[in-house]
Amino acid sequence: MRIKLLSLFPVVDIDSPEMFPTETVTYFNDLCLIAPAALIDDRITWETLDDVSAKATFTANNTSVSAILYFNDKGQLVNFVSNDRYSLDEMKAFPFSTPASSYENINGYRLPTYGEAIWHYPDGEFVYGKFNVKYIEYNVSKPKFNENKNE
Repeated sequence: MRIKLLSLFPVVDIDSPEMFPTETVTYFNDLCLIAPAALIDDRITWETLDDVSAKATFTANNTSVSAILYFNDKGQLVNFVSNDRYSLDEMKAFPFSTPASSYENINGYRLPTYGEAIWHYPDGEFVYGKFNVKYIEYNVSKPKFNENKNE
């Protein structure tokens, strides 16, 4: 697992089997929230739990992770909850969730525009990220570094 500050400065660089589920579930979480069309992937198995939730298991590179996905009455994903993410401080798995809301059309895609990242520790919840999506672009071959979208 590599984490870089501003995509430049390494903050975390751990290459151990304990981190494989963390990397995999982070990727899976991103698929669910940002690229839901990718959820038809053969590496994902589904188990219906009730009318508004399902258990999804994703396998990549011999690592399987699972999450409970919760949906609202419009079929929009409103939470992703998994026990397969390790806390780097303790190198122990704790439940984490990524509630999402405020669905809007962004650049032709119906996506959540607000989300949080929450650790569920035994002594209480810790919100370690809050996100507001303003713009998204897919399949970009050349990064754009200015705000003028016509260039």
